[in-house]
Amino acid sequence: MVVIVGAGYSGLICAKKLTDAGLKVRIFDFGKPGGELSTFSKIPEFRDHYGKFIDEMNSAVEEVAVERGCVISTNPIKVLTSKGMQVINDSAIIATGAVDRNPWTYGKRPAGIFSPETAIKLISYGYKIGSKILLAGEDKILDILEKVLCVDYDVERTKSTEVYVEGNKRVESVEADGEKFKCDTLILFRGRRTFNPKNLSGEVVGNALVCSYDYSLVKKNVEDFVNLKYRVD
Repeated sequence: MVVIVGAGYSGLICAKKLTDAGLKVRIFDFGKPGGELSTFSKIPEFRDHYGKFIDEMNSAVEEVAVERGCVISTNPIKVLTSKGMQVINDSAIIATGAVDRNPWTYGKRPAGIFSPETAIKLISYGYKIGSKILLAGEDKILDILEKVLCVDYDVERTKSTEVYVEGNKRVESVEADGEKFKCDTLILFRGRRTFNPKNLSGEVVGNALVCSYDYSLVKKNVEDFVNLKYRVD
């Protein structure tokens, strides 16, 4: 038995490959299967860029049975489900998810500061996140996000992630590398980290290890892991 935590792209692809190879797999997620790629699919610019991986994710969702539940501990594995606590013995466990690092800033911490992950999610829900936006950091995800935002917002960029924020109830300005930007919204990308809030022990694979928005790297990591660990080609 292999238990997989997280039904995002990494978890789903890993589960599908192992299931196709004849292994018994259970995959758990407390949210909707598909993770952030499901969110990306709602925005045309992101759907265009990540289309191949979104299609793979949708295909896996149709073939892999995802159980709604939260794995809260290991040795033995305990899963909190809508039907109560389940205990799974003699199982491997694989964690698969990643999240953006906290958009920490110097100065004040008023409203209007987001990570790309949070901003993209709000936009996909149809929310307006501000009027004048500063994107801070370097990553392809910010390039795509800029294309989305430029349609309805006034957008500026800085490569710096060391920023000083001014503003009371809401961001009023941001200083980066000695330059001051007048804005009411800051989207700051400081990299990603493994999503493992319960500090589960076990294998780490896919985005939990790569911690990237580059899904070609995520896919390769999953494939390499499965081939090496379980000898599945």
